[in-house]
Amino acid sequence: MKKPYSIGLDIGTNSVGWAVITDDYKVPSKKMKVLGNTNKQFIKKNLIGALLFDEGTTAEDRRLKRTARRRYTRRKNRLRYLQEIFAEEISKVDKNFFHRLDDSFLVPEDKRGSKYPIFATLVEEKEYHEKFPTIYHLRKQLAESNEKADLRLIYLALAHMIKYRGHFLIDNPKFKVQNNDIQGLFEKFVEEYDNVQGTSLSKIKLNVTEILTAKIPKSEKREQLLKNYTSEDKNTLFGNLIGLALGLTPNFKTNFSLENDAKLQISTESYEDDLGNLLAIIGENFIELFSTVKNLSDGILLAGIVSNESQHAPLSARVVIRFKEHEEDLAALKHFIKNNLPEKYSEVFSDDSKNGYAGYVGVDSKVRKRNGKLATEEEFYKYLKNILNNVKGADYFLEKIKREDFLRKQRTFDNGSIPYQVHLAEMRAIIQRQGEHYPFLKENKEKIEKILTFRIPYYVGPLASGNSDFAWLTRNSKEAIRPWNFEESVDKASSAEAFINKMTNYDLYLPEEKVLPKHSLLYEIFAVYNELTKVKFIAEGLRDYQFLDSGQKKKIVENNFKKHRKVTEKDIINYLHNVDGYDGIKLKGIEKQFNASLSTYHDLLKIIKDKEFMDNPKNGEILENIIHTLTIFEDREMIKKRLDQYNSIFNEKVIKALSRKHYNGWGKLSAKLINGIRDKQTGKTILDYLMDDGKSNRNFMQLIKDDGLSFTKIIDKTQIVGETDNLRQVVQNIPGSPAIKKGILQSIKLVDELVKVMGSVPESIVIEMARENQTTARGKKNSQQRYKRIEDSLKNLASGLNSRILKEHPTDNTQLQNDRLFLYYLQNGKDMYTGNPLDINHLSSYDIDHIIPQAFIKDDSLDNRVLTSSKDNRGKSNNVPDLEIVEKMKGFWQQLLKSKLISERKFNNLTKAERGGLDRQDKVGFIKRQLVETRQITKHVAQILDARFNTEVNDKKQKIRTVKIITLKSNLVSNFRKEFGLYKVREINNYHHAHDAYLNAVVAKAILKKYPKLEPEFVYGDYKKYDLKRYIYKSKDPKEVEKATEKYFFYSNLLNFFKNEVHYADGTSVKRENIEYSKDTGEIAWNKEKDFATIKKVLSLPQVNIVKKTEIQTHGLDRGKPKGLFNSNPSPKPSEDSKENLVPIKQGLDPRKYGGYAGISNSYAVLVKAIIEKGAKKQQKTILEFQGISILDKINFEKNKENYLLEKGYIEILSTITLPKYSLFEFPNGTRRRLASILSTNNKRGEIHKGNELVLPTKYTALLYHAKRINKSLEPEHLEYVTKHRAEFAELLEYVLHFNDKYVGALKNGERIREAFTNWETVDIKDICFSFIGPENSNNSGLFELTSQGSASDFEFLGVKIPRYRDYTPSSLLNSTIIHQSITGLYETRIDLSKLGEE
Repeated sequence: MKKPYSIGLDIGTNSVGWAVITDDYKVPSKKMKVLGNTNKQFIKKNLIGALLFDEGTTAEDRRLKRTARRRYTRRKNRLRYLQEIFAEEISKVDKNFFHRLDDSFLVPEDKRGSKYPIFATLVEEKEYHEKFPTIYHLRKQLAESNEKADLRLIYLALAHMIKYRGHFLIDNPKFKVQNNDIQGLFEKFVEEYDNVQGTSLSKIKLNVTEILTAKIPKSEKREQLLKNYTSEDKNTLFGNLIGLALGLTPNFKTNFSLENDAKLQISTESYEDDLGNLLAIIGENFIELFSTVKNLSDGILLAGIVSNESQHAPLSARVVIRFKEHEEDLAALKHFIKNNLPEKYSEVFSDDSKNGYAGYVGVDSKVRKRNGKLATEEEFYKYLKNILNNVKGADYFLEKIKREDFLRKQRTFDNGSIPYQVHLAEMRAIIQRQGEHYPFLKENKEKIEKILTFRIPYYVGPLASGNSDFAWLTRNSKEAIRPWNFEESVDKASSAEAFINKMTNYDLYLPEEKVLPKHSLLYEIFAVYNELTKVKFIAEGLRDYQFLDSGQKKKIVENNFKKHRKVTEKDIINYLHNVDGYDGIKLKGIEKQFNASLSTYHDLLKIIKDKEFMDNPKNGEILENIIHTLTIFEDREMIKKRLDQYNSIFNEKVIKALSRKHYNGWGKLSAKLINGIRDKQTGKTILDYLMDDGKSNRNFMQLIKDDGLSFTKIIDKTQIVGETDNLRQVVQNIPGSPAIKKGILQSIKLVDELVKVMGSVPESIVIEMARENQTTARGKKNSQQRYKRIEDSLKNLASGLNSRILKEHPTDNTQLQNDRLFLYYLQNGKDMYTGNPLDINHLSSYDIDHIIPQAFIKDDSLDNRVLTSSKDNRGKSNNVPDLEIVEKMKGFWQQLLKSKLISERKFNNLTKAERGGLDRQDKVGFIKRQLVETRQITKHVAQILDARFNTEVNDKKQKIRTVKIITLKSNLVSNFRKEFGLYKVREINNYHHAHDAYLNAVVAKAILKKYPKLEPEFVYGDYKKYDLKRYIYKSKDPKEVEKATEKYFFYSNLLNFFKNEVHYADGTSVKRENIEYSKDTGEIAWNKEKDFATIKKVLSLPQVNIVKKTEIQTHGLDRGKPKGLFNSNPSPKPSEDSKENLVPIKQGLDPRKYGGYAGISNSYAVLVKAIIEKGAKKQQKTILEFQGISILDKINFEKNKENYLLEKGYIEILSTITLPKYSLFEFPNGTRRRLASILSTNNKRGEIHKGNELVLPTKYTALLYHAKRINKSLEPEHLEYVTKHRAEFAELLEYVLHFNDKYVGALKNGERIREAFTNWETVDIKDICFSFIGPENSNNSGLFELTSQGSASDFEFLGVKIPRYRDYTPSSLLNSTIIHQSITGLYETRIDLSKLGEE
């Protein structure tokens, strides 16, 4: 019979740790056969290891490159369409004109004709440039003059408009520049501001156009405007938004109570990203407000760009004026600097390395010094101000700089605010005037205009025909699609439907249901009721806080949410007072105002103006369809088309107003989940329960997790995985990020191979998944708010507390990341149990006490910790603080609660003794919190494994589960490590992934052995839940067993039974037996002496199977970020004596003339054994060498490998081995290397990574663990440990340097490190620690940068910079053995390269 075993998995975003364990917690080993041509037949391997891999990336980079390619292709196509219209007529005038334009970027010797692109002669070309210095001079001339122009010039003007055609943000095709409605844009902004902030600024009527377009500095415009709004100033949110619209750089830090700066400037390239980061923190409610600010900004900029001097060419006329002003101002500036600052003249006008005029506009390549981008307008102005300030006579220049109107370029950021209608107006003027002389222009007027105005509707998508991953287009005909036949060629309605299906995500809980729009009325009403479930109130005559009942909730929705966009704490108090007659009301569960609102209800009511229609449930489907359309589509024409189905219900005016509305964003839940699935017993939906749940008052999460309701079963049933053969597809269908999906896919493949190795299925598979995205915007915000929380509480401080604590003891957010210090301020400087003052200078001498002791649950959150001079102060209670302490301190705690220095949960924990202390229900909760993994992504992995291994059913069609799939919470093993000193130091090697997987399996197996009845809580499947309350009731407190009156108790911290001694909150402790038995089965669950010895032995195993997944690259990588076919931008043409081997920018363009790509992205390498001819005598010789295969060449190579290689100069190919990125090589002395790349442009160069793992004795792991945390001044044990074991650093260094000498080979770096360590005995201990390991929360690995697997990095050691040691010579690998590893590393094929080709 096969021996039972379990598999532990630790799934991360770039690694999967795995381990096989037997019933006695050991890791078995197996003698594994080795394939290949080496003498090694077998290798004994431990069944523990880790798979490392490059993190999965999102499709964003690929999408951005694809859209950029499409944009450029479509621009070229527009010019091609225009050329087709002009072709016949142009050929009559100049048949080579288009050829010359196409060749204009070529060097003279490569051109097909004249080197002068427009007129082919120097004289005519010169004359043209003198007459028309810019293209706008030409456009202005053609739009204003009736005189017949050269047809070539007409083409140039129209081509320029079509190439740079402006934005399409203004839908109205009849829009005219003269109608640029700045007043209307401003009013829309103020109206939206009122909506979001609940103000009434729109009541102030003001004519703003004159102020906003005046030729005065931007700050003065803001000042003049804000004079009219007495409640606002330049630093309020309103003032900052005005500044943003005017082009200033306001900081929204204080407006949104942020810890870090949040500066925005619309003109910067990063504006969209910066705004996105801000919205992620402050919420998407502000999206529309910032959108109105951007529209206002565009309107203001447009007013400054166009000119009233020309009716037909307002834009070109303004640019011509700007050009003339630039010319005149430049002459004046040159004259002024020559006369007043002659020593600066050369620097300003010739030296482009500075930010003067030369650095601003650029200089000839022969004298160029500047490597980076040209100076921005802002940098140029700053430079000029520095040299012109305090210089007599410079006022003219400084005033223009202040107005940001000095020496402006022709192409600026402002041009982005020009709508296409401006170019269209000039185009029409040119065609109208020149059409009199060239009739074909009038005949093709509509086509030419269409080329400029036509955009492929986003809901139609790419126009690819045939199979495409990205197209969903439905065609009416097969003819080529052009702007003028688009309507006839494309089925827009069908394409729109396909777009809807493609765009909508699926519900995480009901994977086959589409989510609702974020602004859905149903979704909003759900959010409102869900938030109302949290609200409690107390009033005169009530003994305790109580929830709102169903009647109150419904009335609040009707009377408050449906009447006001924003509902506040005050509104609820007024309702309870005016309607229900309560006095002295206090609320909990709401801060100032509700997050949820019925904003869509108010939007639609404003348009439809029929409350009865809006409130009638029968119309719900119509309203949801309208909102769905307004979310999916932005195109007014398509919106109107889809809304026309309701023209029997709404009049034309309503439909027109609705079509102007647009919503953004999607919710996370479906209509079926919220109001479709029903509880079997009551027939109620989730929304029904939120509206009326009797006294339970459960919120959404509580409802779907409640075992007493049907929702959990319904959700689980819909998530059962179907066919699992196509594993990649199954994983792809899981909701979640690409990074975590890659880990899931690899982990399932790992399990498959381990089952194959073991020859039978496991008893159980234990899964722990890393929590990805720990630094979300919300998480960052919370961690940054510590100082703000203290500061805000002091503004509303309860009487009796010290309001001067921050002034007496100033601090900042960085210092407050220390929990002891933060607790000091949260407790207003007092002991939580006595009320006595604490000394801020001696915080490390105080105790941090857990309110609910760790004997019950390991809860290290701030809500469960207090700072006290002694833990004894809590009283003699063995669970929560004594009733005597509660009675004494409750008043102080209430003051802290009222001041929001402590949370409701913390207050409840502190006062639990009033309610009898911890009860059975609390302990049930503690067990569930330790065991029950609530994350949906982990459940999905469990479902896949369950469907894969448990396929049989019994007679009642119930699944027979032979393999238990256990999901473990990620902090359980972390707590286990801390509790028993099993330290993890990631920097040493990659073994920690495997060790975590092993400990997962150990902890899960031990808990199941000790408490088998807890199995349903953390084993996946539809098990019958055991009554945990009864289970707890039957358990005896070991302290009470000997006493006459036995008391029943259960210490719910599941790690207690691993301990030799359990310490209780009342200061006593109980020793536990060495052997722990299960009271349910009588079997041995844990032998402390034996099993901990086993754990330590496993954690010190030197042989752990570390595999780096090999990759065939499909895109380039630069510092881990995806790139395209090339790793860098094109390089300029090399100098004549340069040996640089560049790849052509385009086929047929010589890199020596046009430059090329130096960094071409490689897909993989090939090891080639071939015959070449050498020397003048062409003697044949057999060689072995690498060839890099670029992503560009991959298709050609794989089409015919032999031909491809023969073209490289080989005579005959004897053999080839494909080597993906990270292929493993081993030298006879045990040194391992991974091949990262071979340059396809130079096969003698490549990059080779280190491949050995450093293994250290346990004592050095402990040393490094404490060294990493030495900065924690309020945890002095770390400093004490490293000080006591200081001598071990010298021993550790010898270990590391010996490893370096033997396996890394960075011998000079070893000497540098030894020399730097010479006087280590006199060096500060902190410097030693950080030189070895780097501080906590930093990416610096210190000394272990030298030994860690992968590419090398520079690091500092005791003040000496140690340069990275990199191996660029792939030829060194030719004397080694290639090791092809399976996914676990247990199966190997070894190829000795010295024997390659032997029989």
